[in-house]
Amino acid sequence: MSAFNPHTPHENNEDQAERIPTPEEMLARLNQIDSKAFDIRAIANNLKGNKVWISILTLPVSATLLAVFTLLGAFLFDSPVISFLITAALLFWVGKLFDNQQKIYTVAARQEVMQRIAEIEKGFGFLPHFKAFLPEKYRHLWQSVRKGNYLYIEQYVQAILLLQKKLDAEKFTAIWYLTYPEIDPNSSEYIVQTDNSAVNLELQGVNTD
Repeated sequence: MSAFNPHTPHENNEDQAERIPTPEEMLARLNQIDSKAFDIRAIANNLKGNKVWISILTLPVSATLLAVFTLLGAFLFDSPVISFLITAALLFWVGKLFDNQQKIYTVAARQEVMQRIAEIEKGFGFLPHFKAFLPEKYRHLWQSVRKGNYLYIEQYVQAILLLQKKLDAEKFTAIWYLTYPEIDPNSSEYIVQTDNSAVNLELQGVNTD
């Protein structure tokens, strides 16, 4: 998996001309987002593949081995304490190896989730456009996302779920058209923009009929 820099804005940033989506398109995108796509644990387990059973069995197997070797030390060498300490140290070392492996998968899973968020936020952007409907505690989140920083995965998921459950679609549509009157069919700015486009095409010798 290629490395992903969470602090680097996407290629299609705000400085580039982007088509302004309709409020219906934004709402549809919001409702289509599946929060399960950001489940770091599930993605990490998926990356492990068949190795997931090793992690599941690590604790019970370790406990069993510790008990067995302690008993063997008691019967064979009449020294259960020493055999217990040696076995515990060995199992601790093996456990650290498994723990480090688990961290590698977790980091890779977080990278994958950040790439998925970047895909959602590319171009015109997404979450920052809902900032008026998010509580104050999410200010740092949407400001970071707008800058191309996708580290705050848990907060991002919380914000998406909150919007999916609580967003007033009518208020959002009204604010969207106030913010972008040029795409509002009922706005005079929309009509002027359309008329100007037609005039420009006619001046270029293009038939607009």
